[in-house]
Amino acid sequence: EAKKEELESNKDELTEAANAKKEDLASAAEAKKEELECKKDELMEAANAKKDGLAATAEAKKEELESKKDELVEAANAKKEELVSAAESKQEELESKKDELTEAANAKTEDLASAAEAKKDELMEAANAKKECLAATA
Repeated sequence: EAKKEELESNKDELTEAANAKKEDLASAAEAKKEELECKKDELMEAANAKKDGLAATAEAKKEELESKKDELVEAANAKKEELVSAAESKQEELESKKDELTEAANAKTEDLASAAEAKKDELMEAANAKKECLAATA
């Protein structure tokens, strides 16, 4: 009977110790779980902040490139307009020069035609005079 009571007492003590140990482990597991949840939240927050930072940087870079593209297109258009204007100006200059040369050539042609006509008249007069002179002597 005493042995039975001792065994019952030992059993109760072991059960109590086991239950205390179980509660300690459950409490430690719960604390660890809360710690890991907190760490997870911190890491998620840091990752989201990093993601937001990268997105903002990418957006700023995109805007910078868009602005640079606009500047280059504007500069190219200005250069194109400048070249077109210069080409038109050169074309007008060449047209003017062509007109001047055509006018000078026409004037020269008229002068030569007039001089040739005068020379022809002079030669005709000389020939007629010579003819009359020969007719008079004959």
